[in-house]
Amino acid sequence: MRTIPERLRLGASLLALAVIAAGACEQPRLISKDKLEQLVLSETDLPAGFASFYKGPQVRLDDQGTARSDPGRFGRQGGWIIRLRQSDPSVTHGLQVIESRADLFPGSDGARSDLDLYRKVLASTSGDGLENIAPPALGDEAIGITFTMAAPRPIRFFRIAWRAHNVTASLTVQAFEGDVSLADALSLARLQQRRIETA
Repeated sequence: MRTIPERLRLGASLLALAVIAAGACEQPRLISKDKLEQLVLSETDLPAGFASFYKGPQVRLDDQGTARSDPGRFGRQGGWIIRLRQSDPSVTHGLQVIESRADLFPGSDGARSDLDLYRKVLASTSGDGLENIAPPALGDEAIGITFTMAAPRPIRFFRIAWRAHNVTASLTVQAFEGDVSLADALSLARLQQRRIETA
């Protein structure tokens, strides 16, 4: 028969094992560098008529002159970008241009710090009627803005940035004013987030 101290020691050991197991379960999921290309939208995610005009690794020009210009920030492991447009110039309604990008970091802290830099980039953006938007239920944390640019027909932009695991992602949507809503932009952002979750 076990003595009371033995029972206490056994209980303490079991409790310690449970705490270790729980900690192991809470380890953040990390996405590997070989999945980078899968973290952005593709032509198959969009309606017919869209084609990419650039697809590949991000280059210095993609962030030149912004708070995110250092390609080695926070141990960044790489970035991918795709830019798509409506391939038929006679189509003058609905989505016109989409940019989808992702950056990969060694851990979630790097992604969190990079999203802070996105805040600075969005805060320094200029445009007519600039407004902050708070995208709901997107990754671990999301931010965004919308604005218009003057033209014969004003152009509406939505730019959304978010973090998930060790990734930051962003989506920029461009359309003629009145043709695309925040809900439309969020729908595309959620498609990209689904790619991140399944990578």
